[in-house]
Amino acid sequence: MVVYSDTVIKIITSFLILILGLVLANVLSNILRKVLKEAEINKILAKQFKIKILVENYLVNIFKYLIYFATAITVLNQLGIPTFVLRIIFLVIVIIVIVFIILAFKDWIPNLVSGFYIYKTQKIKAGDIIIMNGLQGKIKKINLIETKIITKNNEVIFIPNSNITKYEVVKK
Repeated sequence: MVVYSDTVIKIITSFLILILGLVLANVLSNILRKVLKEAEINKILAKQFKIKILVENYLVNIFKYLIYFATAITVLNQLGIPTFVLRIIFLVIVIIVIVFIILAFKDWIPNLVSGFYIYKTQKIKAGDIIIMNGLQGKIKKINLIETKIITKNNEVIFIPNSNITKYEVVKK
């Protein structure tokens, strides 16, 4: 009769949990992707808010990584790592995610707020000729994040909306 030590059994069990978690994350994320595609979330958002963000992909990836994270915690717990260490790992991961989110949106949010301001006030519109910081051109398109301007030399320039609200803009 072969007797296995508790450590070997814990390692084998942890490995099986890891494999099961990875497979489960992929299967469930594919199912969620199909459900969201059927619900046409991206089309609804594009139609209602005129924003072309691939929400389906973001939601599926968030769901998949949550399952990965839960699997990692289960594996570490199975290996006997104390819950105090797991809490510290969780806290570090949450802090890293928050820092990445802040860095990702630090330029995007002011441009979005300025885009709403430009739409609401209608101070400039497509077709207007403007001068800003020595740049003169005709506004071709305004969206929530940036404004497309065509110069006299037919150069296409994209100006962040926060710059339009920050600097002096003269309409001609």
